[in-house]
Amino acid sequence: MIANLCREDLIFRLHFIKFTLTITSSTSRILLDFKQPLPADVLLIRSEPISFSEATLQQLRQHWQDQLLKKQSALFSSGVYAEIMPYAAAGNDIPDALFVDKKPVMWPGNAITLRDVRLKDGHVLITASEISYPFIGALRDAAFRSNLDATGLVNIRPPLAICTFAITTDHLLILTVRGITTNVYPGRLYGQGGNPDTLPFTIIEHQLDELKDELLINREEVDETSFRFYGLIEDLEQFPGKPDLIGTVRLKLSSSEVQQRFDTRSLSSRPPDAEEISMIPFEKKTMQHFLSQATKASDYCPPAFGGLVLLMQHEFGV
Repeated sequence: MIANLCREDLIFRLHFIKFTLTITSSTSRILLDFKQPLPADVLLIRSEPISFSEATLQQLRQHWQDQLLKKQSALFSSGVYAEIMPYAAAGNDIPDALFVDKKPVMWPGNAITLRDVRLKDGHVLITASEISYPFIGALRDAAFRSNLDATGLVNIRPPLAICTFAITTDHLLILTVRGITTNVYPGRLYGQGGNPDTLPFTIIEHQLDELKDELLINREEVDETSFRFYGLIEDLEQFPGKPDLIGTVRLKLSSSEVQQRFDTRSLSSRPPDAEEISMIPFEKKTMQHFLSQATKASDYCPPAFGGLVLLMQHEFGV
């Protein structure tokens, strides 16, 4: 626990830094870099209500329907049958989702948007507001963004995500491989996590749920005291401005135990954002080779690649 966090314990680097390894990537950048890894209890989430006009919601509904049809057409072209149907968990504002084999692959779930980050009373205070998934695509639309700005909501970002990389007892770092039917960065590498959908929430509880959902890892198999967070990475590719809070967590399982557990679930029953897993020795030279030669930035969801670079900087001084 860091009892007396001061401004010097954080480096605020907004919008300026791109990552450079052996390769240079323009897919992500550091939004906020913590000077040292921070435990989860130093990070506090504060809710700030937000409301949208009916005109904005109507524009959002139309944009969402257009995106559903576009994704459906793309899946049809690749030989995957997809169907647009009502989504039971959605509210009345945006009711439809896209399903493949009765599993939603594009749905209007809830999400939260990052509004502000600042130091207060020895903690990092993260202020966020509730929005919905359809904002992810709509915020890339110039007309929608212009109308949103006109209402005074000029700092709305795509949803905030939390991405942690689990590390096994034999020191392998776990990556998930997203399925080809998922709407966001299909087929790419990521950590474990995703977009929190309600406020308030606690970071550790959210990540424990994600580990259970994606890797079938139970709470008692996670060292909850080991969560460490390194900063915020911003997407520059398909979802400009979308931030991910990047961290690590230690498991009480070996890599073989994790793989065996993961393999007990058939491919069709796995979540679309974690259809496979890949593991890398969490060691300086191996990580360097993996990031700069064995893979390239476009193999990853942008915040995951940027997050691993940030992790390398903190843990190995690279």
